[in-house]
Amino acid sequence: MRGITRRGLVGAAGAATVVAPSLAPSPAWAQTAYPSRTISLISPAAPGSQTDIFSRTLAAPLAQRLGRPVVVENKPGAGGIVGTLATVRAAPDGHTILYASNSGFLISPHLRRPAPYNTPRDLVPIAITLSGPSVIVVNQNVAARTIGDFVTELRANPGKYNLGSHGVGAFSHVAMEMFMAQTRTEMVHLPYNGGGPLGAAFLSGDVHVALLDVLTARPLIASGRGRVLATVGERRSPIFPDAPLVSETVAPGLAMDFWLGLLAPAGTSAEIVERLHNEINAITLGAEGRARAAEVSMLTDPLPLPALRAKVEREWEEWGRVIHDRNILGT
Repeated sequence: MRGITRRGLVGAAGAATVVAPSLAPSPAWAQTAYPSRTISLISPAAPGSQTDIFSRTLAAPLAQRLGRPVVVENKPGAGGIVGTLATVRAAPDGHTILYASNSGFLISPHLRRPAPYNTPRDLVPIAITLSGPSVIVVNQNVAARTIGDFVTELRANPGKYNLGSHGVGAFSHVAMEMFMAQTRTEMVHLPYNGGGPLGAAFLSGDVHVALLDVLTARPLIASGRGRVLATVGERRSPIFPDAPLVSETVAPGLAMDFWLGLLAPAGTSAEIVERLHNEINAITLGAEGRARAAEVSMLTDPLPLPALRAKVEREWEEWGRVIHDRNILGT
């Protein structure tokens, strides 16, 4: 998980929540065999976490549209690997689907030798529900005012500055390893156990720079305790429109968003994947879905299935390359 936290959607629930439908399924699918029973929505994170909250927010409208109960099952552990493996091993019949961040199914497996699964081979992407850029934030001990000046400073002083992250292999860690590789710079990586300790270290001055989600960065910038130098993602954040993309300045190859999506076991029929894709997009693009995304400063930006598959394949290769080239191993 990234960010100190994203709050304000729903309260935390237990390890498994059943959401039963209160409305008829979508008319076009009302007479089909799928789904024929309760659907397991695997959340590879602990109850109350970001992914868990988003999973529970999605479960109720999905149950209503499919006409069957949806059970959120928490299977945390190993940076999302435990829950993802449970999905990989499930029957490919559409009744077990994974809801996770790209950290869990595109980054975490590369941290193990050998990788416990190959996402493009072992899973079928269904939909993206939320996505958004991150921002490179420095504290007041860093003199640089632009990302170009910061890169110049880093090259002149390798190892002088401390990079904080949410842990070894977290999105905030590996994305900045990619940044260092592309800018030919080096910082000392200080991994923390989540956003709370990272935030405290940033405010104390132990951490000079961190990659943060927009929601987390906003109060730091507003209070004058941090400064945004650049954006990491596919587009600029509307919250920080003047923060340039690193891909248009110092690191042309780094345009990675943090995103959350749903995947099914490989072998799930195209008809089931298409139905889930359409139902989930209808939820995320609705007024309530857009409002929830705005609360956490993220976007609802669905992709057609062919583009989504291509994105998963491309990012699998890109994350894997930097993890292996930088010799990053999970703990």
